[in-house]
Amino acid sequence: MSDVRRMRRVLPEGYTRCLANPDFRRLQPGFLVSFLGDGMSFIGVAWLAVDLAAPAHRSLVVGLAVAAYSLPAALGSLTLGRWLSGRNARSLILVNALLRGALFALIPALYWTGLLTAATYIALLALSSILHAWGIAGRQTFVAETLPAEDRLAGHALVGSQEQLSFITGPPLAGLVSAALGPAAVLAADALSYAYLALVTARVRGDGTLERRPAVPLRRSRQTLARHPELLGLLALSFVFYLLYGPIEVAVPLVVAERMGSDPTVLGWIWGAFGVGAVIGTWITGTLRRLPLWPTVLAIVAGWGLAILPFAHFGTLAAGIAGFGLGGLIYAPYGPVSITLLQQKAPLEELAALSAFRSAILVIATPLGAVLAGPLIGALGATGTIRLSGQTTIGLAALGAALILLLRRRRHRPQRHKPLVSTDQR
Repeated sequence: MSDVRRMRRVLPEGYTRCLANPDFRRLQPGFLVSFLGDGMSFIGVAWLAVDLAAPAHRSLVVGLAVAAYSLPAALGSLTLGRWLSGRNARSLILVNALLRGALFALIPALYWTGLLTAATYIALLALSSILHAWGIAGRQTFVAETLPAEDRLAGHALVGSQEQLSFITGPPLAGLVSAALGPAAVLAADALSYAYLALVTARVRGDGTLERRPAVPLRRSRQTLARHPELLGLLALSFVFYLLYGPIEVAVPLVVAERMGSDPTVLGWIWGAFGVGAVIGTWITGTLRRLPLWPTVLAIVAGWGLAILPFAHFGTLAAGIAGFGLGGLIYAPYGPVSITLLQQKAPLEELAALSAFRSAILVIATPLGAVLAGPLIGALGATGTIRLSGQTTIGLAALGAALILLLRRRRHRPQRHKPLVSTDQR
């Protein structure tokens, strides 16, 4: 009880209520450590690919390694539902952590013994990510199962703020570890982080979670989305939003290279500002208990589009830090808010399957946007691509608002104009 009283004095009320739940509280250190490991692998995966590849094939090998680190999660989500959609949240977190941890331990072991080739590396990365969408689904469903509906936004925001924090601390730590011990040691550290998550998850009792739910085939998830236009609209909005974000990751380094002296420190300051803003934005979101979720989702989309336009216009370090710092503050809450909105509308027994399906769709969006950045930058230049991304994102928010208003007007129209027919007239 003393720990709970201490939390009440330090933390906002919403977070205190979340952490008062013993299962939710016990799993947070596991999430934090595994997020830190993933933040390190954000650098380590690409750097080890550089080390393994022949100089003439480096760009190809790095691209395949980065894609293998995430994209097979979509395949796993779409093909493994028969076996995994009936598992409880704890099981989904555990099996993903065990697979990811085992393969991330195998990669440095092969590297240090001289047996790791670029092809083997890419294959192991692809295999390690096959359950990743289900691990994310388990994490999101765990929040929904352990916390009451009014605390889910705070729960998702607390988990999300740890994830955002890892992308501030993880890459610098990966640089230090790689410089001292080599890039393979970074993946070894991530393996340990997943082993710790597996250990913590295995020790959680899960009294408030479902033991097992009926298996949900992919067809049923599609039918549920078709029956709930708001869920389908949210998924479509999220996909396009993340797709439009993809070119930013390619265009920003090019702006730094072309207009700001090719100084990697400048790029670090810009993305560092984004990371700090993201942590603050996610943390604040969890304190807002009565947030109107659909208006908030659309405001985030429009706000991100507006925030990146000054950098495209001015192309200075000040504009980059200010725009991306504000952009991170606005952008980061999108995940917790959109997940909470999904969990408000979806049936509880289908949450894991729908979350995995959502992750499968969205994991494709940002890499696809990055691929589209090539021809866009060739036609418009890096700043023009950022400008187009921002303007189109604002247009996406306006289109979403118009469609929601139209749907709500249609939904209420029959009630206002329903004819009064007496039983005698029938």
